[in-house]
Amino acid sequence: MSGRPLDLAWYGGVLGGLLPVLLLGFLYSAIADRTVFALWALVAGTCWVIVLRQGLGAGWGRFRLAGTLALLLAAGLAVFAALESKHHEILDLGFRALFPAVYHPLATQPRTMAVLAGALALTGAVLLPLEKKRLETS
Repeated sequence: MSGRPLDLAWYGGVLGGLLPVLLLGFLYSAIADRTVFALWALVAGTCWVIVLRQGLGAGWGRFRLAGTLALLLAAGLAVFAALESKHHEILDLGFRALFPAVYHPLATQPRTMAVLAGALALTGAVLLPLEKKRLETS
């Protein structure tokens, strides 16, 4: 990849992956008044950028890169679910206090992030073999 497609892949990866991770971590950090969520966002975001940069630099195909990033995000969300479980009460109270009109118990349930992590892991597991198949047919 070179030029414009590489720029689109980079900025798309940053906006589509890094930005939501940072927003989620910093928002939950503010809601729960716990810095551990912000630290999670920084670590997960750093890992995301490293994998994105290495994948684009190495010329990985789109399925390999997307599958690897999906597996990375699945691992990150599994850790996030564990953090939610540990800080569930304060997170739930903070969410109710700050956003009472949009509060729903699923927003602070660790199982929600665990299900999302599982879905992303499944997506990554499906995408990685597709890259191998794509290479074999070309």
